[in-house]
Amino acid sequence: VTYGMISGWRGGRIDTIMQRIIEVISSIPNLVVFVLLILIMKPGMFSIALGIALTSWTTMARLIRAQVLTAKEQDYVLAARTLGASAWKIGFRHLVPNVSSTIIINLMFTIPSAIFFEALLSFIGLGIPVPMASLGTLMNDGQKAFQFYPYQLIIPAIILSIIMIAFNLLGDGLRDAFDPRTKD
Repeated sequence: VTYGMISGWRGGRIDTIMQRIIEVISSIPNLVVFVLLILIMKPGMFSIALGIALTSWTTMARLIRAQVLTAKEQDYVLAARTLGASAWKIGFRHLVPNVSSTIIINLMFTIPSAIFFEALLSFIGLGIPVPMASLGTLMNDGQKAFQFYPYQLIIPAIILSIIMIAFNLLGDGLRDAFDPRTKD
């Protein structure tokens, strides 16, 4: 959020440089970043969380930048500048509340992808270690016994699907609730 706000607020050359950095980071596939982190560090929740943090912020930064570019031309920002408010005060007092709906909605759409990557890495054996339970490890174990006990694979797959659909529906509902352009 801060990166996108600085990029959108400053504009010009700083904005261009910051956006090129985001493009370089976005060009690296997420799965490659996850696998490299797990190879460098030991497999576990910390390395997965770090991988999610390193790969998921770019979309949020771009969205916030676009919102700040639009909001910085509004009258309330001009009034705050006229009253002598600093850029940080304008950013956190005026811009963050006005882009909070974008932050919440993007977060709701990011959660299912994080759950999916964790389950995928655990399924292929690079995620959470075996004593700890994960939908991916449960599906991996169920896949090994699928011929005799198919429910061991089907039930975790259904639960993963329901969780991802639920978060997507929640994000879609929040987008409809917060976005004034979709209201009649």
